[in-house]
Amino acid sequence: MSTSMSTSTAISVPTGAGRLRLGRAGSFRVVALSYLALMIAGSAPSPIYPIYQREWGFATSTLTEIFAVYAVLLLLALLTVGGLSDLIGRRPVLLAGLGLFTVDMVVFALAPDVQWLFVARVLQGIAAGLSIGAMTAGLIDLAPPGKVRFASVLSALIPAIGLAAGALISGALVRFGPMPTRLVYLVLGAGFLVLAVLVALMPASGDRRPVPLSALTPRMRIPAQARRTFLQVLPALVVPWAQLGFTLSLTSSVALGVFGVHDVFVDCLLVALPCAAGALSGFLTRSTDGQRANQFGMVGMSVGSVITVVGLVIPLVPVYLVGSLIAGLGVGAAISGTFKVLAPLPAEHERAEFFAAFFVAGYLAFSLPAVAAGFAIGSFGLVRTAVVYSAVLVVLALVAMLTGRRRVTREG
Repeated sequence: MSTSMSTSTAISVPTGAGRLRLGRAGSFRVVALSYLALMIAGSAPSPIYPIYQREWGFATSTLTEIFAVYAVLLLLALLTVGGLSDLIGRRPVLLAGLGLFTVDMVVFALAPDVQWLFVARVLQGIAAGLSIGAMTAGLIDLAPPGKVRFASVLSALIPAIGLAAGALISGALVRFGPMPTRLVYLVLGAGFLVLAVLVALMPASGDRRPVPLSALTPRMRIPAQARRTFLQVLPALVVPWAQLGFTLSLTSSVALGVFGVHDVFVDCLLVALPCAAGALSGFLTRSTDGQRANQFGMVGMSVGSVITVVGLVIPLVPVYLVGSLIAGLGVGAAISGTFKVLAPLPAEHERAEFFAAFFVAGYLAFSLPAVAAGFAIGSFGLVRTAVVYSAVLVVLALVAMLTGRRRVTREG
């Protein structure tokens, strides 16, 4: 079978190999589904935490610590092995990551106490940090001819889609299904196992190079040709991830503590709808210039944050929800715009490490404010903490808008 035929079909059997291999299109879909599953797993535990807390009697601050452990391990993994697939190829890294995720889901499903939750989140952080760079780079590598922009937009959309789907699916299974603390993990574990089998059928990608120990020391490497642009768009990268951190870390507390929402599925809807709005916005701005999409995103997050604060202070659920949806639209446009600006910059052998650096910045913005807010609630109260968080987001969004305009002016 010719090379052109094997890359244009979903599944092919190379001559003399005697085994099935996925073609380029099939491999692209598998990597996209793996990335989506990673994001679904990231938000799936959130609706179950109140059940754990009720059954095991741990403090709310423990939830913040569980989140912090995940964030720290994810960042360490991104800094050490996030670019590993540039050296040894995408497939072995994806296999290792999906294998870790499968084990992680089993640990979650069998967890008898809060210590197991810490272990599960440690495994999840390592697996995510190992996999994200390879998955994002793999989507660009395997993009259909002339469709690199589409792959960039898809890479930006998947986090919002996955986080929304994870919250909704998990919330629905907790609310309406059996085994509320186990079923979603068993389903995800089976999914990761199937994806690992499919990844094993992907052709090897890239030339393998030796892995010196220095490559595994924590570092954040940005290729020289991308460094200036990366630093210029960094404010626009940070703000939407910080907004996502607000949505995922504080919404459940706001729903219960401010609005008195006790239904886990309604709680999950309040988390999922802004994420879904972000996915929709990213799709609608797919043909928009990256810098213009960033500007739209900053405006959306600023306006949405102000309306959200009004909804908190009144307090009124519809007002809060409208603000969250507008902010979500801003998140999707900004992340999509940033991806479109940055994705074409690294060479193929630099992509995983470059996107690892991208996600280091993103997850720092996602996790540090959320962890700080979790501890601040005990001293300053939920509403005050949420108001200050939103105010900081508005200021950062305005800074990002000014930085973006200066960049356009200089380049023009």
